Order: sequence, then structure tokens, then C-alpha cells
Amino acid sequence: MIEILMFHRVLPKSKIDFNDAYFIRGTLISQERLEKLILEYLRNDYSFKTISNLDDAPNTSQVALTFDDGYTDNYLYAKPILEKYNIKATFYPVIGYCKERKIAPLDYYYHYVNENITLDKKDDWITGKQKIIFLRYSITQQEEFIKTLLNSNNLRNNVSYMSINQLQDLSSLGHEIGGHSMYHDLYTKLSTEGICQDIQQTKQALFEIGIEIESYAYTDGQYNSNIVEILKNKNIKYACAIKSKKLTDYGNFELERKFITENMIY
Repeated sequence: MIEILMFHRVLPKSKIDFNDAYFIRGTLISQERLEKLILEYLRNDYSFKTISNLDDAPNTSQVALTFDDGYTDNYLYAKPILEKYNIKATFYPVIGYCKERKIAPLDYYYHYVNENITLDKKDDWITGKQKIIFLRYSITQQEEFIKTLLNSNNLRNNVSYMSINQLQDLSSLGHEIGGHSMYHDLYTKLSTEGICQDIQQTKQALFEIGIEIESYAYTDGQYNSNIVEILKNKNIKYACAIKSKKLTDYGNFELERKFITENMIY
């Protein structure tokens, strides 16, 4: 049995505002929740693996922990828990933001929501129509939309992405670093040429800091058979979705993950 768990941001419970947009969306969990899950799998005799180290051995229970996007809090708060139990995980940073020390338009969006949208309207901005409209934009269009918000709001942002040194440290400790695009563009909205270019740039950016990748995580879990074929041709061996669509015969490119929130598993 193989289970793959998907996480995003991690903070100590004492640092979490439970009305925070990330928390409401489910992309922020507590450090305590992470540790509790690890203990549950250990009690059930699961072996912890990275994505590239999963195997098909019969009668074995394996679990892989994956952390998307590359937020600094992964290094500050997930890494110590992993070290406590001698567990190796797989991290999928959006390497462009790590390399350039920037943050994504979605981060500005969520902080706008936290500082300006009342609780009764947050659902629309976080999971409703407004969020759907925002996610349909290209990254460039998202940036332009954010500028319209920032024109009248001096928006602060207290999130950041891991530095190159932190990614290299994770890699040196035996954690797997995989690809997750340059800037979190949805590949299902890009041309074949655009997909190829982004994958190559992602691989090159990581190679330049001494990391060769074997696995990938689809942005927003979205993919199609064309993307699978491109990744395969780019010498990627594994790719993580959220729900497997079973579009191809390459099961390693449609690895299904469980989306972990503070109180539930989807």
C-alpha cells in the first residue's frame, strides 16, 4: 500500500489565525497536525519514502510526504519535525520565486483578502467565484489584477519562499527536491512550446544550484496526457497530481495525493 500526502504551508498552532485565507483554503496546517499524522503512520508501521524512492514491493506500507510551493515555513517548521523522526520528504518549490526572492500573485491576493475582506465575504474570495476568476488568469494577468488592488492598498506580506541555500540544505540532508514550475503557471493553459520551455527552465534553475530532479508536481494538480508525454520526454520519472485521471499507461506520472488540511484528509 502506498499513500502520498500533500501539504503546503506549516506553522505552529500558536501562530495561526484561523480566519486566515490560507487556513480557510486548507493550504496551511499546524506543526502539531503534521507531527500527529507522522505518529499515526509510524504506529501503523508505514515506511516513509521520498517520491523517487517509492517501490512496488508487495505487502509493504509506504507513505510519502510532499510539500508544495516552497514556503519558508516548510524549512522553519516542517523540517524540525521531519528531523525529529528521521524522515525524508519531497519538496516541490516554485523555483522562480525562490531564486528571485519574490512571492506569487496568489500570496498578495490572500493577504488582500485577510486585510480587506470581511469574514462573511471571504468564502467567495477564497473558494468561490472571485477565486475561480483569479485562477483563470495567466500569471501576468494575475500580477496586473494585484496591481489594481495595490493602487489603493499598501499591502504588506508576511510570507516568503525558501532561499537557494535552504533548498540546498534540504537536498544535502537527503530530502528530495522536485519541479513545480517556474512561477506556478497552469500547464493546461499553456501551449506545448510554453510547457516545454517552463519545464526546461525549471530543471535548469535547479540544476544550477546542484539539484537534478526526477519528479514533478503539477501546478494546482492539473494535467493532461500531452503534459505527461512532455515530462516523460524531459527525463522526468514521476509526477504528482491530486486526483489521478488515469489518462495514460504511465502510472508513475499520475500519482494520486491526499490533500491534508488541519482537520481532514481529502
